Amino acid sequence: MIKLLTLLNLSGILLFNAFFLTNVVITHETPATMQAGTEVKVTVTIDKGTLNGFAKLQIDLPDGLSATAIETKGASFTFADGKAKFIWMALPNQPQFKVSYTLGAANDATGSLPINGKFSYIEDNERKTEDLATTSVTITGGAVAQDNSVAPSPAASTSAPVVPDNSNDVTFAGGGAPIKEAEIVDEAGIAPQQGAGGVMGTRSISAVTETEMLVEVTVNKGDIRGFGKLQETIPAGFTALEKNSNEAIFTTQDRIVKFVWLNLPAAKELKVVYKLRANGQPDGEYTVNGEFGYLLNDETQKAVLGSSNFFTGPKAMETPQLATTEPARTTEPTKTTDPAKTTEAAKTSEPEKTKTEPVKTAKEDGAIAQKEKTKPKATPKVSGPETGVTYKVQIMAAHREVGSEYFDRQFHYSGDFSIERHEGWIKYVTGRHNDYRSARDQRAGFVSAGHNFRGPFVTAYNNGDRITVQEALMISNQKWVQ
Repeated sequence: MIKLLTLLNLSGILLFNAFFLTNVVITHETPATMQAGTEVKVTVTIDKGTLNGFAKLQIDLPDGLSATAIETKGASFTFADGKAKFIWMALPNQPQFKVSYTLGAANDATGSLPINGKFSYIEDNERKTEDLATTSVTITGGAVAQDNSVAPSPAASTSAPVVPDNSNDVTFAGGGAPIKEAEIVDEAGIAPQQGAGGVMGTRSISAVTETEMLVEVTVNKGDIRGFGKLQETIPAGFTALEKNSNEAIFTTQDRIVKFVWLNLPAAKELKVVYKLRANGQPDGEYTVNGEFGYLLNDETQKAVLGSSNFFTGPKAMETPQLATTEPARTTEPTKTTDPAKTTEAAKTSEPEKTKTEPVKTAKEDGAIAQKEKTKPKATPKVSGPETGVTYKVQIMAAHREVGSEYFDRQFHYSGDFSIERHEGWIKYVTGRHNDYRSARDQRAGFVSAGHNFRGPFVTAYNNGDRITVQEALMISNQKWVQ
């Protein structure tokens, strides 16, 4: 009877713990001893229960020890200034999971070295931290006595690139939106890429003065909620000033501009605006790159906005500022089949040459004349009435009209295109497809052909009205394909 009561009491305590305690349990399996100049695998087991969302595991190592990632379970990993960090935008779904890393001891490491750490997460909109039990590793001799000509420890040569430690890599505002460490992207000519779920972004750059640009970024996110982050890489020597953050947390450091949402607004479209200012930089052409990160089915996703080039100096005021992707839409899309608008849009700022244009004489320049006679020209076409769901490919958007000569010169493109007008933008589109996959293939063809469009990307229509790709896929019962 006493045993039964004891068992019942013990069961009651266990049930009490299960229902009323939500502590996360971290098991850090560090070795008791290591030989200098060697490496060992270390495993960290995280019992998180039903906890999900953002989290950071930080392991503090003393001088003489280093870490490189082995298994991260979807986390981003960095090691710098003695801190190994695993950062999740969304924790794995399973109640228990393991991460691992290689612990390396330098050739000159010696003595008993302490290892500390902590696990930070968000629960009920509050930041909580669980400290890891302090352990120590005793470094024994061996490689310490080696000759100085011996090559450095593999741990030093295989470590992840050193990233300046940023104590704000997880910043909590009103309960906590984590911000991953900044990564500067210097590449020019990055093509936009649609994210999972049909999420895509746009960036337009307009000159305010010769040294100040207004940057407007629009993200068509559909019904996605939860965490979101827009990160832009601006040119060196420029500063960014917030104009409209759309409820986001705005931060700027070095060349990284961030808009961070703990919970994205309900609207299907986000729009933020910031001002770029050249601080004594020479006149010329510059580039902005960026991407939008978000969660879909508890997994990290991103939509690449691609590159936008702009000019400073006198050329800034005379060059059409182009959008990398589709400019912002309103809730009532403009119909592109309006005969008056379509007729007006078909006119270009440069006279169009046709195949029947009189040819120059041989005395003037026969070879050039023959080439101009036979060369196909990119021609704006007037589209007929559209019914049902259709897809096209947008190849450019600008604030003023350009003709076929511009496409031929700038992108080596001589195919057909149509012109649409919307909120002060002139959009150039081509093709007409009944299924998304065909339009996607045409877009991929433009990329592989090396036309270097500011895009291109797929657009969608319902009876001629421009709608989001997500809406078109739902209406037509089609599946989105990568």
